[in-house]
Amino acid sequence: MLTTNLISQDKEFETYARHYADASGNHTSVEHFKRISTVRAFKNKQGDMIAGYTLNTHHPIRYFEDVPKTKNQPHFVSHGDDVIETGGLWVKDEVNQFYRGMIFLYSLWDMKKSKKRYIVSGAKHPKVAKLQSIIFPNKLYEGPIKNADYACIFYAKRHYLPVQALLIMNKYWLIDPIRNWLRPKTKSTV
Repeated sequence: MLTTNLISQDKEFETYARHYADASGNHTSVEHFKRISTVRAFKNKQGDMIAGYTLNTHHPIRYFEDVPKTKNQPHFVSHGDDVIETGGLWVKDEVNQFYRGMIFLYSLWDMKKSKKRYIVSGAKHPKVAKLQSIIFPNKLYEGPIKNADYACIFYAKRHYLPVQALLIMNKYWLIDPIRNWLRPKTKSTV
């Protein structure tokens, strides 16, 4: 059983930032988490944080700062007023597939409530980018940025949220459980 809340206390922001850094290797300041629109944490029965994500509708949109400026960029990159930025995602290994799916669906619900037209997400690791490419149909940028050798930034329009929900349910509640069920079980030698 998971519980969830929006973070608002200094100590919670510090705990969140530490968990995010441990999971991602990205050291994001506590001040950044305090500045953005939504920081949601998920806790286990004991009250320990085991997952979380952030959503941002406030300027600046950090992903846009990393994208090299070109003439053929979508118009929302230069304005950013109708954009919600996802980020700060981390999930501890102890969270099972069912609850992972719930966490991602919860993030989609928070995105929908923002009423923003564009959803932007990014990754600094190719493995994470590959996962994101499943639910984000459009690639805005892929390549080096000032803080990393690699970044991939994706976007989708708001009307794509139901498709994203179906893709998440398919992965976490159908494909992954079947794949795990079909894997041969290793026998204990003890």
